[in-house]
Order: sequence, then C-alpha cells, then structure tokens
Amino acid sequence: MGSRIRGIALNTFREAIRDKVLLTLLVFAILVMGSAKVIQPLALGEESKVIKDLGLASITLFCVLIAVLVGGRLVYKEVEKRTIYIMLSKPVRRWEFILGKYFGLMAVLLVSMLIMTGGFYITLFLTGIPASAYLLWSLLMTLFELAILTAVAILFSSFVTPITSAVFTFAVYFVGHLTRDLRLLAAMSPSPVVKAVSQFLYYVLPNLSNFNIRGEVVHNVLLHPQALALSALYAVVYTATLLLVSVAIFSRKDF
Repeated sequence: MGSRIRGIALNTFREAIRDKVLLTLLVFAILVMGSAKVIQPLALGEESKVIKDLGLASITLFCVLIAVLVGGRLVYKEVEKRTIYIMLSKPVRRWEFILGKYFGLMAVLLVSMLIMTGGFYITLFLTGIPASAYLLWSLLMTLFELAILTAVAILFSSFVTPITSAVFTFAVYFVGHLTRDLRLLAAMSPSPVVKAVSQFLYYVLPNLSNFNIRGEVVHNVLLHPQALALSALYAVVYTATLLLVSVAIFSRKDF
C-alpha cells in the first residue's frame, strides 16, 4: 500500500473511531450480547445454539450498521466540509483518496469486529457455553461480506448524500440476501418485464447469502473449503469492481 493511501486510511481510521455513531453501535452490540444471560433460562435446552446464533448475528448486524452509517458519510463529508479541495491540492490522486477511505473504514470494521468478538467469547464463558474456535469461520466470512458492503457504501457516498447512501446500501444488503429468490422469480414469472428485471438484479447485485454460514458453524456442520475459497474470491473480485466504478465516478467530479 502506498504511503499516501496509508496516510488517508490512517486519518480516516482516527476520525471514524471518534465518531459517536460508531461508539453507540459498539455499546449496543455489547449490551445485546450481554442479554444472553437473561434469555438463557428461556432457551429450553437449546441455550448453547441460541446464544451462539444471537452473538454471531449481533456482530454481523452491528458491523453492517457501522459500514452503512459511517461509510455512507466518508466521501460526502469531505466534499461538504470542502476539505477535499485541500486534500486534492496535494500530490494525491483521486483513486488513492478512494482506496485510502476504503481501507480506513475496513480497519475500523476489523477493530470493531475484534472488540465485539471479544465480548461474544466473554459472554460464552460467563454463560458456561464452550467457546469453540470453529465459530470464527462465520466471522471470517462476515468480514468478506463487509468488504463488499463497504465498497458499496463508498460508491454511493461518492455521488449522493449520506441519508440516500445509507438507504441504497441497506437496500443492496437486503436484496443481496435474496438473490436466489430473484432467480426463482425470474424462472416462475410469466411477465417478460419481471423476468428481465429479476435476472438483471440477480447478475448485478452481490450474492451476500454465500457469506452467511452462521447456521453451519452453530450446528457444527462440516464446511467445504472450496466453497469458502470461491466465496472469498468472489468478494475480492466484486469489491475491486465496485472500487473501480467509484474511482471512475469520483474522477469525473469537478473539484
């Protein structure tokens, strides 16, 4: 990573960790996982699976919220405060600016995930549930999912307002978990328009359901290394494509 990209990423990281939204989400995530002690008596013999699933789902949900709410403001905030003019007056290329913002937010997400994972394993310890390292596979795949979602947030942040960016990114996240249903809809619908739209969305939007292996790790189902590797490769390629589009859009802006 170049020194300029690293500098922008570090500055982005420092700004983001002071963001009240980030701190609020982290506190709520810890509180939700801590509530496992309360629901334990209500789990009716399935407390191990319920608490593990709750913890992993909480980490995913709050990391997604961080990516959407913090990421949606990264580029727009620089434009709104006009600090982008100072930044680009220096020997910084626009693609370096976008990549710096992206890697900075990914560093924030990684640190946030580590903090929440620590809280998750402490919760398992306090509730007397065995804390298997096998659960970490789900978080690793979540990290690849977040890589795509962060690139989506950066893309929208480069040309729309933070609120619009958040709405669009949430929509991509939601529909991205329903892409298999879109393919089924395209096959079953008699309408040519519905078929065309469904197929278009299926091939364009990210297939985020590939990264949800929470059920498998909670129930100790054997994972297939080849499937995991293909999902990781898919995330890298899709993320790189989104960043290229973001750079292309940002380069056309008149600053």
